[in-house]
Amino acid sequence: MHKTRAVIAAGTLLLLSVAGTSHADDPATKQPLDQAMESVDKNLAKDPDNKGLQNAAERLQTNQERYKNKREEQNAKRLAKKNKQAEKKAKREEAEHRVKTERPEKPARPEKPNRP
Repeated sequence: MHKTRAVIAAGTLLLLSVAGTSHADDPATKQPLDQAMESVDKNLAKDPDNKGLQNAAERLQTNQERYKNKREEQNAKRLAKKNKQAEKKAKREEAEHRVKTERPEKPARPEKPNRP
């Protein structure tokens, strides 16, 4: 009975992990604002003198750079936080713990005399 449950659980985990990774997109291929850049570039090719499209292309480019910088900063903060946590953990493991002093045993309570 337990073996059957273990096999079913392992099979389910295997199927879920395979299904999850098969649908995942490569993060390097998909960037924010890619679709907007494509449509603006396509429209600029049709009408290169349009000031609004030129402005849009410039703004999209600056926004894409801003997103990239923001992600890099966030990753740096996450890495710094992980390093800080690892240092704290290492300090805790290295720290000497106080040894509790042994307390003398309390004498046993004398039994109460039986009352009539």
